[in-house]
Amino acid sequence: MADLLDAVSIEKHPLHPVLRTAYLLVTDRSGRARAALPAYLQRDVDPMRVIADHHPRAAGRTVLLSHVWHCYDTVLPARPGPGAASAARHALAGLRDLASSWEAQMYGMVNVDAAGPLDALLTEAGLSGTDIDVGWGFPLDRYGEFDDYLRHDLRAADRAGITIRTSDARGADLHTFVALARSTAAKYDNADCHQPGLFEEFVLALGDCARSVEVRVGDRTVASALALTDDTRFHYWALGYVDEDTPGYSPFYVAYAQAMKEAWASGRPWAELGRRNPTFQRRYGRSAVLRDDDQQRGGSVDSATGQARRLHF
Repeated sequence: MADLLDAVSIEKHPLHPVLRTAYLLVTDRSGRARAALPAYLQRDVDPMRVIADHHPRAAGRTVLLSHVWHCYDTVLPARPGPGAASAARHALAGLRDLASSWEAQMYGMVNVDAAGPLDALLTEAGLSGTDIDVGWGFPLDRYGEFDDYLRHDLRAADRAGITIRTSDARGADLHTFVALARSTAAKYDNADCHQPGLFEEFVLALGDCARSVEVRVGDRTVASALALTDDTRFHYWALGYVDEDTPGYSPFYVAYAQAMKEAWASGRPWAELGRRNPTFQRRYGRSAVLRDDDQQRGGSVDSATGQARRLHF
């Protein structure tokens, strides 16, 4: 359900420019859906500098991709069973044919799990993969509960008088989140990942799948984080925070601690914890999830929580 809401929200509120959108559906003779794949025609869209750093020859070209860049865990949903791999292959063939019909100069998939079955199918389909990123995850059953994990990080913040506000997206101050997130991302020349107005509308369209954590001192918000949930995972998705006037504690760590508290409370067995920042990730016992630059590889049969993400072209 979360994947469906994401596709619907992206269509209504595209977080980056999309020239055309298609939804590929593979059915059997009875008309029952066997696999599905969204596809987005794009040009000059590279918010994480993946194409510029790994495929400079593709810079400025029109490309047909699945999924969008804000999705760090691209899968090819297929109905489980003996025909799943065959259905995924048909979906990839449809992606290739659509790229030809739309005159895309390249096509493929981004942020594919290199340890999952989709990686092999993409290679089989002739779409070579390139490692582009390291993502991180955490098995929530490693510790008995939240207090065993991050309690010590909150003590200084408690002495500073911080308060925490958690809510669904409808109850969150999303305008403040976007302002903080843009300021934080600007340090990496990536502020436009969070477009004012559009980003808030996208998050609201996610409904109950989106959760907010706000860290405040008095009436001032010093950190704001967004998390997403699906059936099996808690996704610590996006964060903005201030860098100054917070003596003795880091809003970054306080927001993370509270998000992890939400992760345990969600009852999911696994937390997806984003990309990059390896020093911080290793400090808190996260497992590496290598992401691959696969913009010409085929589809993952199920939503794996493996160790790699790629861009396949």
